[in-house]
Order: sequence, then structure tokens, then C-alpha cells
Amino acid sequence: MLDTLHPSLLALISAFNIAIARTLYRGAMLSLGPGTTALASGSITLVIVWIFYFFTGRVEHWPFQGIAWFVIVGILGGLGGRYLSFFSIKEIGLARTSVLMQTSLVWSTGMAIVLLGERLNLAIGAGTLAIMAGSILLVHRGKEDPTETPFAYYLIPLAAAFFLGLSHLLRKFGFFWINSAPLGLSISNTVSVLTMIVILPFTKERMSGSWGRRPLLCIVAGALFNFTSALLFWTAVRRGELVQVVPVTRIAVLLMIFTSWLFFRTQEKITAWVVYGGLLSVTGVFLVVWGK
Repeated sequence: MLDTLHPSLLALISAFNIAIARTLYRGAMLSLGPGTTALASGSITLVIVWIFYFFTGRVEHWPFQGIAWFVIVGILGGLGGRYLSFFSIKEIGLARTSVLMQTSLVWSTGMAIVLLGERLNLAIGAGTLAIMAGSILLVHRGKEDPTETPFAYYLIPLAAAFFLGLSHLLRKFGFFWINSAPLGLSISNTVSVLTMIVILPFTKERMSGSWGRRPLLCIVAGALFNFTSALLFWTAVRRGELVQVVPVTRIAVLLMIFTSWLFFRTQEKITAWVVYGGLLSVTGVFLVVWGK
């Protein structure tokens, strides 16, 4: 059924699902730490993706090259896509994290230029500058936002964006050997959770928190939306081009800014600078894609 939908439509639906998932995770992190939330949600998603894979058709041949690429994607996802992004949400807020992570497209474009020999034209250059300018606006502290946040914390989502940008390219390499989105997602998710298990003991965070009905429901519901988003995105990447798919998913930032303000007004400080920076960054993303 998913193969009948246009890749851009798949990416758009994926964006809405991931926006809802991350908002739910933010609700869980009111009681739990980012590592605990990431591992718990990742573990639930892992069970869902393997069940989906076995019930929707198995792949008989698993080439080593394809497995290797998906394993690398899982490692990058566990480090950047889960822990770093969750930690960033905890420290600087959902809105700023979401917009700064839009630079993943800049990383993807830069690596494509260096590794694939693609050219940097005026539109791509202007879009890149717009994204960077938007990021500067995000960290601006005006009178509306008295919150003191160390500047170093803003580097965390940028690092997460780099890992995610690289993983977009590596998914394509994996699909060259294993043309199955459910299997690729299952392998990468398994490695992602294992990576989290290895990383967490070396962090200062304890695997604890105030467990209750609300954080548990947020994590379970978030995992369901996250699985849906991931499956749609992987299918879109398999069937379409990165320059066609990845930018559409950036629409999620606008929804996340809105839900952040709607549900977490006391935790999230959505100032005019955040809105202007978000709009400028998203505009830059589309300029980059248009230039392609």
C-alpha cells in the first residue's frame, strides 16, 4: 500500500507523525531523563518494527553489505538521532532543538558536494546562509527570554544533525543491497537501541525517574507515532530522491513549535526570535532543495 503513495506525500505524513512523537516524548521527560526516555521509547519501537517486518513479508537474502550499511545507520541514529537530540530537548527546549536540527540538510548537501561531486549554486548557498542566520536568531536572548542557557548546549543539536544528515546518505547505500524498508528499519533500530545501552552507563544520568501513568502513556504513544513516521520515511527514501524527501520532513519543525507552545508554555519559551529563526531556517531548507 505504501508503494502506491508518492514519496513526497509519505514524507509529509511522516513529518506530522514525528512532530507528535517528539511532543509526547517531551511530556515524558517532565518526569524522566533524556536517556531513560530514549531507551524506553526505542525499545518499544524496536518490538513494533520487528513484528511489522515478520507479518508483512520477510526478505530471504540478506547481503552483508546491506546489513553493514544499516548497522552504521543504527549507530548514528542511536548516538545522534536519539540520545543527543533528547538531551538537547531537555537542556535548550523542543523548539530550539527542532529548528537547529534542520541543519541536517546542510550536512547532507555538503557531503553530497564533497563525496558525490555535486555543485553548489546560488540557491543552495543562499539557503545555507539562511539556515545559519536562523540558527543565530534562535540563540539570541532578548528581553522576552531571560533563560540562561550555556552556548555550548546549542552545539548538541548541531552534532545530532550531522549524524542524521550522514545517515540519510547511508540509507541509500543500504537499499542498493537490501531493497526493503521494514528490514532496514528493523536492523538499524536494533543497533540503535544496543548503542544506547552501551552509551548510557558512561553518562551521568541514572536510569530512573518518576515513573507513572502519564510518562508511560507518553512513551508508548510516542513510540507508535515514531514507528509510523520512521516506516513512512524509510519507504520514501527507498522510492524517492533525498532532495525530494528530506526537505518535506522539515515541515515538522513548524508543527513542533506550535505544539511546544500549546502544551509546554511553562517549559518552552517561544519568543519572537525563535519564530523568526524557525521561519528563516525552514525557508533556507527549501531554497537548498529548490537549488538542487
